[in-house]
This record gives sequence, structure tokens and C-alpha cells, in this order.
Amino acid sequence: MPAVQPIPMKYRVPEIAFPRGWYCVAESAEVAPDQLLPVSYLDEQMVVYRTREGDAQVADAYCPHLGAHLASHDGCIKDGEITCPFHKWRFDGESGRVAAIPYSDILPPANVALTLHPTREIDGMIMRWYDPHGRQPDHEPRPVPALHEDSWVLYGLKRWTTTAPFRDILENLFDTAHIIELHNGHSMPEVRNVKRQPYGLSVDYVMNPEAEETQIHGMRCEFTGVTLLTQHFAGEGFATLNIHSFTPLDDERFLQKSRLYLKDMGSPELTDRVGRPFLDRFCYEVEQDFKVLDFKKHLKRPRLCAGDGPIMKFREYAEQFYT
Repeated sequence: MPAVQPIPMKYRVPEIAFPRGWYCVAESAEVAPDQLLPVSYLDEQMVVYRTREGDAQVADAYCPHLGAHLASHDGCIKDGEITCPFHKWRFDGESGRVAAIPYSDILPPANVALTLHPTREIDGMIMRWYDPHGRQPDHEPRPVPALHEDSWVLYGLKRWTTTAPFRDILENLFDTAHIIELHNGHSMPEVRNVKRQPYGLSVDYVMNPEAEETQIHGMRCEFTGVTLLTQHFAGEGFATLNIHSFTPLDDERFLQKSRLYLKDMGSPELTDRVGRPFLDRFCYEVEQDFKVLDFKKHLKRPRLCAGDGPIMKFREYAEQFYT
């Protein structure tokens, strides 16, 4: 029997569109001083680097002079200035403006500059702002206070490249029925206290700790737009903190990165013994989801029934980032 293949996204979603928001384009540890990191997301080529002051910055990868890719050949950054590999024009990494041209004393006007994107660096992630109409940010990415208030151990960084419709990945958290039907859970979590926040949305889930092997009392989800998610699980004698980013590579694929933290339990052995089964189960369920989501179609008018969870409530929230 032939394997199922995902059909092109243009047949599975109402329109091809990247929602506005903050997208993770690099890990902080990947970007060292005097280093240009080429990345490809959102159907764009970009470079990520640090300014002279050490601040992270994201720019379009192409020189405004004649279009050379700044990270090709011997393109480089040194002392906060980016040198194009083609004609060796130098650009100030902070402002993007032309700093010097080796064969001309006359510099072009200030609007001849690198295209810089609003950039933030929080919790080990470098994020750029995207708006299809070029508008400035209307909300900020939310740092995770708990990550800095308690002692956590980074247990793993997982990456999944998926062909799921981008609109559906976070909607999955409001589809409580699939916890039983797809993941073979013994009880459905109850969605409570859905609250709008300046950065997005906070949602509390209540669970029955007696119903599962990993005794979870509850989960809180914090959404920054529809591109970042924090999940805080409170368990019997342990806690986990998962920070997820979702960044389209192109029209067909996006990258999910999951940073999986365990609250430090005092010894590596105990932390490992208690935390590993839960995180292993979490990763298994993510991969179960993708076995369905990678092939599904986004239905604008799904035929829902009682017990499906507040899917349309989430869609109402998410739609603002596509408008």
C-alpha cells in the first residue's frame, strides 16, 4: 500500500500567509561576536549577527548595492561592520547604513542600507518581527519569569520539521478530545481560565492526576501571538517547563523547536529518573500528532460536536494575527 503524501499547502489552507509575530530564527549560543549566521525562514534569506555592543540583530541577507549574499564567499562582520564579499562595501551593523566604500569617497544616501528587522533576544532565543505589510511590532515576546525564578535543568532541545498547516499546530492544544482518541489518555484535560494578555493569551488546564501514569495536576499555556508557546506542567513531586517556537521555513514546512526544562530535584539521578519518562512521553505524543497533522487540511467550517473543546475560541484569537 503506497504511503500517504501531503498535497501542496495551497490546497490545504484558505490562503498562503505567514501570520505577523515574533519568530525564532536562531539560538543565542549559535551567534558569536564577529560571526554572520546565514538562516532561511519565512521564504527569506537572512543573516543573524551581533552589533558592536553585543546586541543580536537580524537583517536581509542581500547587499543593497548589487545583491550579493552577505554571508557568501568571504563576507564577514568585524568590529560591528559587515563587509560585502562582492565589492567590499562596509555597513554599520547597528544602523545598516553604508560606513565605507573602498573605491569611492562619496557615500550613497542614508536610505541605501541593509534591511534590518526588529530583533529581540530572550531566554536563549533570537527572534525577528515579521509583518506582511512591514508594520512595526504591536506586541512584545514574553520572557518566561519562572525560568529565572527557580532552578531548572535544560533536559533537551528537540527539533521537528513538519508539513502541518501552520494554522493548526496550536489549535491542537484546544482539541482536548484527541488526548484520549489519538494519545490513548485516560481522561480529557479541562480548559479553564482563558485570558487575553498584552503578549497574547494565557490558558489554564486542569487534569486528573489519578488517571495517568505521570501524575499531572495541571498545565498553564502562555501564547505569544501564534508563534511562541510556553507550557508549565505541575506534577506529583516534579515540574516541567517547555518553551516552543514555531517558524515557517517556506510555504510548505515549518520548524518546531522545543526547549524542555525540568525543575532541579537536587541530584541528576533523581531529576533523570522522574523527568525522563514524562519528557519521553511528551516527545512521543508530539510525533503522534505530526503523523496526522502533516497531512490534514484546515477546514474553515469544521463540523464540531459536544466534547471537541474550545477550538473556535482559539481560532477567534488566532485570526487577528492573519488579518
